[in-house]
Amino acid sequence: MKSNIFTKLLTTYLVIILITLLVVGLLLPQLIQNYYYNARERELAVKGQEIAGIFTNFMLGFQDQRTTDDLLFALERFLDAHVIPVDRNTLLLASSDGFNHIGLRLTPFELDDVLRGEIVSKRGFHDHTREQLITVAVPMWIMDQVVGAIFLHAPLTGIAGTVSQVRVLIVYAAVLATFLSMLVGFYMSKSISHPLQQMNRAALEVAGGNYQQQVEVSSSDEVGQLAQTFNYMSSTLQQTVEALSQEKTKLENIMLSMNEGVIAIDRQGQGILANPQARLLLGLTEEDLTGKDIASLLKNDDISSLLMSASGTGTLQTGKFTIANGRILSLQVAPLRQHENVWGAVGIIQDVTERDYLEGMRRDFVANVSHELRTPMTSIQGFVEALIDGLAEDKESEDRYLNVILDETVRLNRLVNDLLDLSRLETGQLKWPMEPVSLHPLLNQVVTKLQNQFEKQQIQAVIDCPEKLPAVLGNRDRIQQVLINLLGNAISFTPSGGKITLIAREDGEMIRISVSDTGIGIPAAEQDKIWDRFHKVDRARTRSLGGTGLGLSIVKQIVDAHGGTVGLYSTLGAGSTFHFSLNKYETN
Repeated sequence: MKSNIFTKLLTTYLVIILITLLVVGLLLPQLIQNYYYNARERELAVKGQEIAGIFTNFMLGFQDQRTTDDLLFALERFLDAHVIPVDRNTLLLASSDGFNHIGLRLTPFELDDVLRGEIVSKRGFHDHTREQLITVAVPMWIMDQVVGAIFLHAPLTGIAGTVSQVRVLIVYAAVLATFLSMLVGFYMSKSISHPLQQMNRAALEVAGGNYQQQVEVSSSDEVGQLAQTFNYMSSTLQQTVEALSQEKTKLENIMLSMNEGVIAIDRQGQGILANPQARLLLGLTEEDLTGKDIASLLKNDDISSLLMSASGTGTLQTGKFTIANGRILSLQVAPLRQHENVWGAVGIIQDVTERDYLEGMRRDFVANVSHELRTPMTSIQGFVEALIDGLAEDKESEDRYLNVILDETVRLNRLVNDLLDLSRLETGQLKWPMEPVSLHPLLNQVVTKLQNQFEKQQIQAVIDCPEKLPAVLGNRDRIQQVLINLLGNAISFTPSGGKITLIAREDGEMIRISVSDTGIGIPAAEQDKIWDRFHKVDRARTRSLGGTGLGLSIVKQIVDAHGGTVGLYSTLGAGSTFHFSLNKYETN
């Protein structure tokens, strides 16, 4: 049986009461008996001294034998005791009617004490009747000499009966007290145990996450104060847990919204947490990594080593790694401390693939711009110096030098203008009005404008555009610039006798314009980078044709600004198709 505080309290009350009643039941009758016995002894001793004075008169001859016997009889009835007067030689001096010689025998030593003038008392049982008696011996004095003694033998039956009745009353009182104590103990135990049981159940609820539990405060004693304290603790705990939950939610939201990956380990190299971005970058599954060896979960030993190094040395660690899928990760790991003790490490992971790529593009851009500017400037400088030095021997040479200077100046001007346009497009500084633009006349106009180049390169130009094709929403000049750039590229990379086709068709809510050529085509590895600034598939050919490497970048920026898309299909040696899509006017 499970022990509880109610049972313990009730049992304790009953045990204390029963022990108390047992002690009282055992001691009280004995105390009462001793009290009555002592009182009887004192009474007999006092009366014995008075009787001794009476028998002293008898021994001195002041009263006769019969008077003494009658007096003795009366005293026995009055005292409820047998009175036996003896002289110094223990000879009987008088006797009352009915004397049956009952009493207790005194030892010689006790007789000697009496004859020396001491009062002697003795309790015991009669030798024959086994009746409980008390005997008191009082000396008789004449002229400071003991001349005899008075023996008083009194039965103790009445006292014993009284003590027995007291014992019976104690038993009845004990039974009644036990019953009452059980009731009182039950109530008192319940008044203590019930609030504690309530608090126990409430504590279990709180332990289970229900922090709204309150217990009833039914008293102002210590138990009631404990209940009030529990309620206060529950309310405070609820507020604390809610605050922690809010902070945890904030932290989780921050972790979820971070572009960087966050991963943490303890000092033993076991995982603590990893946000979704870290799992994505490191190739971790959605399973919980808490308590698992991080080295066995990561697919890159260098990353796990860097995490363990920061945790082991307590210093900041940084590194850059290329993972299996070719992405480049930057990792910064800081030790986690508590009271100056390192207990783990946390790492911030960044995918720097694009950043490194853009940084490379920036370096290439600077190098390309420097190169593209230096080439015409060097050419211009060389021919100008030649003219200044008089190296042109005739008018024809001078004109040739000046034509080269003019061509390089035009090329330089075109490069600067392209750079300015691209910069304005990328920063959003170049704005233009939007209007409905009919493509059929625009395509014919652009082909007519480039007719001389088509004829010079002996390339056939074909336009496939329905006259009733819906208009697009855009800026006519910028759309024309896109077409000129795409057609210019096609002319540059299509050999003589080739063909360039300009097609415009409806494509759902968009109008799709494509420029197809039968040129040299573009390698598959170069197609993703074709829209980047200064990217040239064939640098030598592009430079010889006066290209800047910015035309397709400008095309993409203009189409993006129109809310459209660009694309490319190309087969090496078979030609390329550049296409872009613009919104229909009526849909806007």
